[in-house]
Amino acid sequence: MAFSLKKPFLNADEAASALGVEIQTIYAYVSRGLLHSESGGNKDRSKRYRREDIEQLLLRREERSQPGKTAKAALSLGQPVLESSITLLGENSLYYRGKDVLELSENESFEDIACLLWEAEDTNPFGSDWPILSEECNKILKLLEGRPILDISRILLPFLEYEDAKAFRKDPKTFKKTSSSILRYLTLFSSGRTESTGKISETLLSSWNPSRKKEDPNFLSKLKLLEAALILSADHELNVSSFTARCVASSEASLYQVVLAGLAALSGPKHGLLTEKAILLLSQATGNKKKDKQLLEEKLRSGENIPGFGHPLYKKGDPRGRKLIQMTERFFSDDPDVQLYLQFLKQIEELLEDYPTIDAGLALVSKALKLPKGAGIGIFAIGRTAGWLAHAMEQYASGNLIRPRAKYIGNLPQE
Repeated sequence: MAFSLKKPFLNADEAASALGVEIQTIYAYVSRGLLHSESGGNKDRSKRYRREDIEQLLLRREERSQPGKTAKAALSLGQPVLESSITLLGENSLYYRGKDVLELSENESFEDIACLLWEAEDTNPFGSDWPILSEECNKILKLLEGRPILDISRILLPFLEYEDAKAFRKDPKTFKKTSSSILRYLTLFSSGRTESTGKISETLLSSWNPSRKKEDPNFLSKLKLLEAALILSADHELNVSSFTARCVASSEASLYQVVLAGLAALSGPKHGLLTEKAILLLSQATGNKKKDKQLLEEKLRSGENIPGFGHPLYKKGDPRGRKLIQMTERFFSDDPDVQLYLQFLKQIEELLEDYPTIDAGLALVSKALKLPKGAGIGIFAIGRTAGWLAHAMEQYASGNLIRPRAKYIGNLPQE
């Protein structure tokens, strides 16, 4: 496909240019239901058109000329393969249910964002009472002490599902209540606690960073930064873990199994483990520009990838990573260690001529907050779980089983 579209919406002239047709044809497409138009908010009452609709028309045109090619490309950063109303990716930002995520990360709590993703703002499933771990579950948790959060979660979630009599109920109210419980279970596993009464972010921070609110003048800033990290991690359209979660949900497996599937995908070195790799890289920074440059060049010469830089969907840089770096710089402007890490990230950016991703942002947050080993991927896992659960609910509502076809390229049977 020769034409690349970046903006979420196009005006009539841009839509016509993208499709190579006259403006009158655009109006005809709308009347036939091939395009959706909406008010552009201008005084001249002009209309705007969704990028996805334009891409779908281009996709159909290419499919007619080259059958099979577009289906193959769709599975690797290609054209949309299913419909969703959860997250819209823009060129310099992203939107949850039509709301700018960069703004949400400054002003909202993670629980509020989970409710937004689950369309549960009017019936907040996060009550004051946290789920209580059974005696048997606590015994297993003690045996797993010191294990990574992904391991603990993958071992205990099936056990919790077995204990939950409502695990397979299919009504929206139960879905949302179960989802809030799962998020809080993951928080307890990650924090090492067996109970809590506060917000998810406060539970994590007070466990990972022993300084208390009254003793630490920067506690609220730290809490705000952790909240932003959870929010910015919550969803990113059909990444590998979210698509996996949707596939599992399409079979009508329980929400516990959906999250298990997401965690399995997140554990891979090309997905969630990139955050841990980026944290390890930051730990190697010395503050000496010459030595740090030599370190990076040696990695490149030996064929190593530099984790946390270059996102294929954002040519001008991942807005999530940029936001976390900006917030960390703002909150920790007097911290010499943070300044060292910022200098190191800038060196990498200049050397690679590429931009930091959310993995680099989460790594910087982890180092700035002096979080323990494994906390970085814990933030990512807990945040992204809110998105997996939203995708699961959307998939349940569609009633569709996700079942793509494969193009066979093996040996043909002998006649």
